[in-house]
Amino acid sequence: MSSIQEEVWNCVEEIIQIRRDIHRHPEIGRSEVQTSALIRKKLEEYGVDRIESPVPTAVVALIHGTAGSGGCVAIRADIDALPVTEETGLPFSSEVPGMMHACGHDIHAAMLLGVAKVLCALRPQFRGTAKLIFQHSEDTLPGGAKELVEKGVLENPHVDAIYGLHVLPDEEIVGKIGIRSGPMTTSVDLYDITVTGRGGHGSEPQKTDDPILAACQMIVDMQQIVARRVDPMETAVVSIGSIHSGGAPNVIPDQVKFGGVSRAYSEEVREVIRQQMFAIAKGMESISNCKFDIYHYYGYPSANNDRTLVDQARETLTRELGAEKVVELERPMGFSEDFAYYNQMTGVPAAYFILYAGHAGDKVYPLHSAKCAMREEAMPSGITAMVAIAMDHLNR
Repeated sequence: MSSIQEEVWNCVEEIIQIRRDIHRHPEIGRSEVQTSALIRKKLEEYGVDRIESPVPTAVVALIHGTAGSGGCVAIRADIDALPVTEETGLPFSSEVPGMMHACGHDIHAAMLLGVAKVLCALRPQFRGTAKLIFQHSEDTLPGGAKELVEKGVLENPHVDAIYGLHVLPDEEIVGKIGIRSGPMTTSVDLYDITVTGRGGHGSEPQKTDDPILAACQMIVDMQQIVARRVDPMETAVVSIGSIHSGGAPNVIPDQVKFGGVSRAYSEEVREVIRQQMFAIAKGMESISNCKFDIYHYYGYPSANNDRTLVDQARETLTRELGAEKVVELERPMGFSEDFAYYNQMTGVPAAYFILYAGHAGDKVYPLHSAKCAMREEAMPSGITAMVAIAMDHLNR
């Protein structure tokens, strides 16, 4: 057993209890007051070298190695919860009505505290500085990462590389780390579209400008964006999630509202989708005599893993956890993550990994589900992985 593993096992019970405390008291993005206070308290107890709060509910800690001067590596964990009513039945279920850690951020935050404790104990074994970022508001747009970057979180000292880790429920796998180079998560963009026409009696459609027909035609045409405007070798999704209009079957209404989301792995495809949305709306205006107003909200960009960081991490994980604990991911994840901003906005190399965490209930439920529950046995692997990757990076 390595010195890292020894220190992890020395603190793992405490870290699990911290995770349960955070799980009981979930707080939505930008309201993580109790969570950030607990994090700060534990960091002070562990003896980190510096604690900062660039924004009220985010916490950043610095830990200096004593093996010599060197660079700076960052590890980020998100700490916010979701507006979901928990249905897991766990003995430490949420005590806050309508709030739940349904995306594993309680595990992320607790594991990063474990990383802090282990790194403080192993200061003589690494050079340079580890910067631990406990980030607020990942699940609430516009996300906390962008705000922290704008506040200079990757400076003073300048960060040479940043790593992140996300737990994922699975049927069988517990404690393995999923890695890949290149795209790791999708971008996400939101569209709210209002179609305004001229309503009237359903028996006289010729006297109306039917916004329902116009909206439906646009929705169908939007599916041609991926089919005919995106390279078949690329991946993109355009989905409509809501449509609202009318109140009576014999009345053509004046207005329709519908909304959707698009996802892609490349910025080029992302821009094609945006341009095509507006082009289709303009065309539909000319043939329907209805007015199309599109509110486009830029969400998170795609997270791209630096090949060198991933190759180095593979060596570290194989040594520290064993080759059987390293999963080479053939495909990127389908979800979006504001971790992408740390690289996109600064050019700092980044790598984002998956920690498979099994499931704690009778069956696997996905992230964001009210019944999503994962196994705490995965946490030692996550802590070990992040500590080892950070130390190896600093000691190179």
